[in-house]
Amino acid sequence: MPIAIGATTYVFRYLLDGSGSAPPLMELLGMARAAGLERLQICENARPLDLALPEWPSLRKKGDQLGLELSLGCMTLDRQVVDRYLDRVEAVCGSLLRIVLERDGERPLTVAQIRSFLDRLIRSLERRSIRLAIENHFDIPSRILAEAVCEYPPERVGFCVDIANSLRNFEDTETVVGLLGERAFCYHLKDYVVCGTNVGFSVTGAPLGEGQAHITWALKHIFERSESPEIYLETWTPSTGDRQTDIYADARWLERSIANLRARLPLIKQTKSRKS
Repeated sequence: MPIAIGATTYVFRYLLDGSGSAPPLMELLGMARAAGLERLQICENARPLDLALPEWPSLRKKGDQLGLELSLGCMTLDRQVVDRYLDRVEAVCGSLLRIVLERDGERPLTVAQIRSFLDRLIRSLERRSIRLAIENHFDIPSRILAEAVCEYPPERVGFCVDIANSLRNFEDTETVVGLLGERAFCYHLKDYVVCGTNVGFSVTGAPLGEGQAHITWALKHIFERSESPEIYLETWTPSTGDRQTDIYADARWLERSIANLRARLPLIKQTKSRKS
């Protein structure tokens, strides 16, 4: 069975920056499909709330015409904002909302705070039949996320497992997948290079399959849990300071990431088949 290749709108990081010249979402769908994507997770950097709710059925129709499945992602702790995103998930006939429970400059949430947030949200999720995929990000350790959601229905509250985000918590791919994989609804795949000295280290991005992330290991474990996982590519393309140059680099990194992922998928399936 072919696997739909997806990406989040962070693969268009520089195109969607705050310069005021970002394309409208309708145009962005065409760009995503032309790049070879079959899924697009419209995240907060694409400013989805700027598009009025009555316009979203037309966006879904455009996605259907292109053969592009749509989902949404947000970064917020505001229940009213979450409700606006859930309205848009329903408008595109979706069943999942990816969420980051962190804000710049705020202290990381505790288990009790995460549960308080989820307690206020769970009835709405159940009523709408929408799954909440909490993404491991930069500040909340994966073990805290795992502990916080264990009391909620696994079919309703789970994770968006990002294999690179938790490096700042000194959690590698294996640790994150091990802690969060059992409740994974979707995955963010990106690659990186770690450069270290005797006093510290830095992390820079790389096209998928061209860095140091354990991509093959991650894919094997992802496919052990699902025959048709929901996979979204992301990139950490460095900025040169020139917007057009950076937009071009984003496009090339996405092209290489898609090609490298497609090259690995048959090998992963063959390995799985032999084990079966």
